[in-house]
Amino acid sequence: MLRLACAVFAAAVVLTACSSGVDTTRSVSARTTVAAPTSGADAGPVDPALTEAKLRAVDPCGLLDARLLGDIGTPSGQPSGDAFQGCHAGVTVNGQQVTVSVTLGDAVPELDHDALALAGLRVLAAKQDASCTEKAVTQDAPSRAVVVRVDAKGGDPCGIGKQALTAVIARIRTAPPQLPAGGSVMAAVDPCTLVDQATVAALVGPQARLDSESLHDCAWRQNGITLEIYAKIAGNPAVPGFDKPPTPVDLGGVTAYQSDSSTSYPSCTVQWADRPISGSQGEVVTVYVGNGQKTPGVDTCGRAVAAGKIVTTKLPKS
Repeated sequence: MLRLACAVFAAAVVLTACSSGVDTTRSVSARTTVAAPTSGADAGPVDPALTEAKLRAVDPCGLLDARLLGDIGTPSGQPSGDAFQGCHAGVTVNGQQVTVSVTLGDAVPELDHDALALAGLRVLAAKQDASCTEKAVTQDAPSRAVVVRVDAKGGDPCGIGKQALTAVIARIRTAPPQLPAGGSVMAAVDPCTLVDQATVAALVGPQARLDSESLHDCAWRQNGITLEIYAKIAGNPAVPGFDKPPTPVDLGGVTAYQSDSSTSYPSCTVQWADRPISGSQGEVVTVYVGNGQKTPGVDTCGRAVAAGKIVTTKLPKS
């Protein structure tokens, strides 16, 4: 991993000073502001190294190695996390214990689209209590960002966050650590490609709106009907939780587990482990269908199972 050179810091634009509470204003003195793209502007990736496909292949824990953290302070312990929910690591800075977290490809709220410049990207900074979150926007449609969050009970979490984000971006651009081959089925997969438009039209509606909050989830919504597909590290879906035991269902040779709910509005979840469960945790694929407007005649579990059967045919074999 490349060490952070002084020249990089000199070029980096200083972000707003962090104060207690949520920082809802952004001072622009002595810094460069970057406006959000206007309609019709190129909304794709701003850098070939930061495309969705490239970010899916990066190991977030590999980014937080001893060399990168050593430029910030004294690393403590090993990074912990996964490709789906990001990674966090401890580091001591000026005697203060700090946690640095990184996630790749998170969505950016519309209200945050005006930003400051850092490492050639639009960066959003927000402080709340003892934490500071820095989001480097990598594309606008769908919105994506490399996100660094710093939690510290003292010191300058936003300053540390800026330093860490600059280093993370530099590493992704030059020598990104890759997820191990064969270590995941879903990490490198775009979930929005797992069902075709005809299926979406049949299960959700012909005018369904696509919505994606991260690199590893995708949802389609129309008139209160939602179809969502995502993956994460979770408990064994075959093991009953606090609700009634899940029902085994056959997805064309793949055994999944169905759970339905009508406590607030009708919904159904179909889950399966796409790799063998190790201990109590594993890589779990979830297909969810919700009926938010309680539309009569909508079989949420029937639709979830139908979508699940298609998803299993599109996934790489583990």
